[in-house]
Amino acid sequence: MELLFTPEIGIPILLFCMGILAGLIDAIAGGGGLIAVPSLLFAGVPPVVALGTNRMQACIGELTSFIAYAKYGQFNFSGLIYGVISVAIGAALGTISVSYIPTDFLEFLLPIMMIAIILYVLFSKRLKETEQGRAVLSIKKFMIFVGFAIGFYNGFFGPGTGTFWMISFIALLGYTIKQATINTKPLNLMGNFISLISFAWLGMVNYKFGLIMGAGQILGSILGSYLVVKDGNRIVRPIFIGVTILITCKVLYDFAVKFL
Repeated sequence: MELLFTPEIGIPILLFCMGILAGLIDAIAGGGGLIAVPSLLFAGVPPVVALGTNRMQACIGELTSFIAYAKYGQFNFSGLIYGVISVAIGAALGTISVSYIPTDFLEFLLPIMMIAIILYVLFSKRLKETEQGRAVLSIKKFMIFVGFAIGFYNGFFGPGTGTFWMISFIALLGYTIKQATINTKPLNLMGNFISLISFAWLGMVNYKFGLIMGAGQILGSILGSYLVVKDGNRIVRPIFIGVTILITCKVLYDFAVKFL
């Protein structure tokens, strides 16, 4: 039994298990990186490489969720191609802009945005609705303009991207929280894929650990997708609120460490 706890065996087992948990959480409400990144850091992966490896395992999980939700017939494919293209362009430009635009303003603004989102998710009646409401934008306009903006943010900065997608679907398209978490997947997948290419080009991906966590992501994503389809809003809302609070706490902590 002692052999299971050696670093050569124990670390891959730990990462596989954390991949399952991250995939489960990510398929239901997003935020799997809150589990994946600390797990990779614990395994001794350097911080920047941990971010790149996280993108790799997240892409595997999100692709699995996308396939699972498509199999269950849960997607609204209307306008999706516009969204995927807009996200790809935005993410690519955002990644390029990192070298030219200081991130201090976003680092200062992000805690304010996350606190505003927390207030929205806690008090908005829309998150409790089980029927789709009135849309503020057409799907095409939403996919083009919101897709580009969030894609750019994801490539340029990144934290909270999944949360921004969820809130945008709910507030601007009138989606239920179940519909939002499902339709976010292919768009977030594209943004993460563009980012992964950038990390891979810079040599900042641990492919071994990424594949190990990715294998766990597949199992967790399949289970999470099944739970969302079966239990819908009842399971998504509390987990989404919990993940959003955790992301906000991390953002506030990072802000305090850097600026206070």
